[in-house]
Amino acid sequence: MQKIEAGVMLCQIREQKKVSQKKLSNGICSTRALSRYESGERMPDGLSFHCLMQRIGMNPRDFTVMLSLKEYEYYMWKESVLDAILKKDWDMVKQQMKNEKDLSKGCGGRIQRQFRLYLQSIVEEKLGKDGEKAWRLLGEAIGETASDCFRGELEGYWLSTFEIGLLALYYYKGGEQNFMHPKEVCSRLKFLIAYTEEIITDKQECAKLVPGMVCALLRICGDQMGIMERLSYEEKAVLLLKESGGLYHLAEVLRLYTADLAGTDGEKERVYSRQYAAFKEVLGDAGYDTDFQPELLFDSSRQFFLLNEYLRSHRIMSGMTQLQLSEGICAAETYSRVETGKMVPRPKERKAIFERLNIGYGYFSGELETTDYELFRYLALFKEEARKGRWVKAAGMMERIRDRLDTESVNNRQYIGMMENWVAFSTKQIDAEEFYRRDEELLRLSVKEEMLEKTELYYFTYIEIVLYTHLANILKIQGRQREGIELLKKMLGKVEKSSMDFEYWWWDSMKVPIFNLANMLSDQGDYEASLQYMVDFTKKCFRLFDGKFAGYGIGEQALDMEQLHTADKAACNRLLVQVFYMTDFYNMTGDHNKLTEHYEKNYEAGKEWY
Repeated sequence: MQKIEAGVMLCQIREQKKVSQKKLSNGICSTRALSRYESGERMPDGLSFHCLMQRIGMNPRDFTVMLSLKEYEYYMWKESVLDAILKKDWDMVKQQMKNEKDLSKGCGGRIQRQFRLYLQSIVEEKLGKDGEKAWRLLGEAIGETASDCFRGELEGYWLSTFEIGLLALYYYKGGEQNFMHPKEVCSRLKFLIAYTEEIITDKQECAKLVPGMVCALLRICGDQMGIMERLSYEEKAVLLLKESGGLYHLAEVLRLYTADLAGTDGEKERVYSRQYAAFKEVLGDAGYDTDFQPELLFDSSRQFFLLNEYLRSHRIMSGMTQLQLSEGICAAETYSRVETGKMVPRPKERKAIFERLNIGYGYFSGELETTDYELFRYLALFKEEARKGRWVKAAGMMERIRDRLDTESVNNRQYIGMMENWVAFSTKQIDAEEFYRRDEELLRLSVKEEMLEKTELYYFTYIEIVLYTHLANILKIQGRQREGIELLKKMLGKVEKSSMDFEYWWWDSMKVPIFNLANMLSDQGDYEASLQYMVDFTKKCFRLFDGKFAGYGIGEQALDMEQLHTADKAACNRLLVQVFYMTDFYNMTGDHNKLTEHYEKNYEAGKEWY
């Protein structure tokens, strides 16, 4: 079985994209260090790996990273700082900067310095009231990993999401405070938007950058542009947010868009102004400021495993003692310190431990275990065809993936089988009972029920989580909802015992089973438990800028409250109206139609929405 390592992926994807080692590593590490990563001689730390993967256009959400406790503490500190920026709590940003001294200095030194300079810039502007010094610090931050970029020289670089966002902030602040001429700001921001669309091919990642840059461009340079040019940029941002389901600078994008539509297209203006009002209300209810926040840079979400907990749970699942696992690799006492998080194994020991457990090592694919970049493209095409219900084309894409994929990997066999089962069920080639049998058989390739009972904690892979969700949904179809509820609760119970903050871990994977669990509880009449899940669920959606699933969450909350009579009719009415416009914006047609029917039947028949 092919073992997936960070260096192998970096090398093969870099070569397929025809990016030189010098261009990729520029400002992050030396070409010699990158060469050692690619040869497997060394392993990059989590921060450097993510930055390198972003630079070659890969979304870090597609890969799972093993973190030591020290690295994890840094990531969580960083998230807390970004949360303070989101809340405009500048004193907290300053306080958190003081806390950084106690964190790991062993990963991504330049990247850490860059982030620190970015924070210093914010503190100088917001608390020190020194705009010029703040702007200079932004230039220094960019210079840490891309020394010439703030002067507009991008030819020698493939920039990461965060680096692009930092550069856009530098231009915006330069124009806002008259350190740069508006014409120069205009040309550079336009170039940066085009550069981003060329380099960042993933729509989710692009949606974190382009809407904010469009807002920056129009706020500084809008009067230099004709109305049709402004509309073209606004429509680009709106389309990205619709397709990604994101909330990134959404209120400001819609404010600018409706203002320009008012003079050109009254019908569109009527639609988008209602949607704008709904989103502004929703965000305000959640406690978020809807004013434009250029300082808020959206870093990529990541999938984490804590190395020590992952090893412990898989050792127990394999039925081995610490002594048996460590024999011939390291002292049992040394391995015990690894499982408690007090030390990190050396690269050779780490590789040997993972091989003995028969699992991948280093960095993992979130869906497929492969270094074949083309397969990620086929996977994206498969999902698009399946989403549109074009099952023949979807099956063809899955066949291409199967032909090129290493199927000795259990993860890959599970994924291929799961997707083929889904296509077969959707095209009525198999019934629900057979769908359940096949998916359960796939799950048991890796999750042994008798061994699972022996460990409190188990790090489920993305595929295992989706399989559990499929099984629960099939039980729901069969009218066995109580069994589906218990199945999801059991899986979530294992996950919640992790030391990691659940809010930041596997959100893309876990949000669907959590929503399904709440939905099944509601169907069973347990509205109070469903509502508790959905309140927390919606908070996480807003915190992680997931607008589409926030719509699901608010809609379920409204229906639960309606049944519990914990709110008056006006409160439920308000929530359902918010969700009407949210589902319309994100083109959630099925949910939108069901909600409209429910509203007009129970609240206001014949309502004119637009």
